[in-house]
Amino acid sequence: MKPRLVTIRFSHFCEKARWALQRAGVEFDEEFHAPVLHVPAVKKAGGKRTTPVLVLPDRILADSTDILHWADEHGARLYPSDPAARARVEAWEDLFDEKLGPATRRLAYFLIFQTPRAYVMPTMLAAASGPGERRLLGPLYPLIRFAMRKSMNIYAKPAERSAAVIEEVCSKVEAALADGRSFLEGDTLTAADVTFAALFAPMLGPPNYGAPMPGFLDVPAPFAPVREAMTARPAGQFAARLYRDHRDVVLR
Repeated sequence: MKPRLVTIRFSHFCEKARWALQRAGVEFDEEFHAPVLHVPAVKKAGGKRTTPVLVLPDRILADSTDILHWADEHGARLYPSDPAARARVEAWEDLFDEKLGPATRRLAYFLIFQTPRAYVMPTMLAAASGPGERRLLGPLYPLIRFAMRKSMNIYAKPAERSAAVIEEVCSKVEAALADGRSFLEGDTLTAADVTFAALFAPMLGPPNYGAPMPGFLDVPAPFAPVREAMTARPAGQFAARLYRDHRDVVLR
């Protein structure tokens, strides 16, 4: 039985898990869904409400970090063997999971929801699991948008606070990179780098992101100045380099 990865297709936390599994050369089936409509599938798979969920023959992993640890055990080589270095990698990963990921998600959705429905719908449809889910998306889109805004606090003031959090995290990353290092810890790619690049990706739109996402190819007007600023800063250039040089690398 192949592992099965249940996702919201364009979710950056799902991209984090997808990157690690693909790096390890693990063959898996991705079962992707549109936001909100993903909940029944997640619960059926053994998760709660959030994605990603990795369904294995012997267990269920319902957290992106747990999936990275599993991928590491299967060849992804994302965590150093040295305990002190490993602790530093895990501290970076925790920072990005707890602060950066929610902040980039909220700010990106806030900006995208300023655009017409016709702009967002093609990506939503591409994330649907099949004809039945796609048929539901049209009539349910206003309710889905409302549910997403409410559950993730996608409003102007929280989006402003999220922009400040992104600035704070990027400043820490840039301070670490100021000595000329190529990676956040050590001389090879680790979970810290994968997590930063994946969770920062909504701000950049890297061309080899693992799924279609709103605002990636045709940047909407509300998003354009943010994208330009994030791409120009050292943290953005770092994430773009990680995508360019490491996203499609398979270790076995």
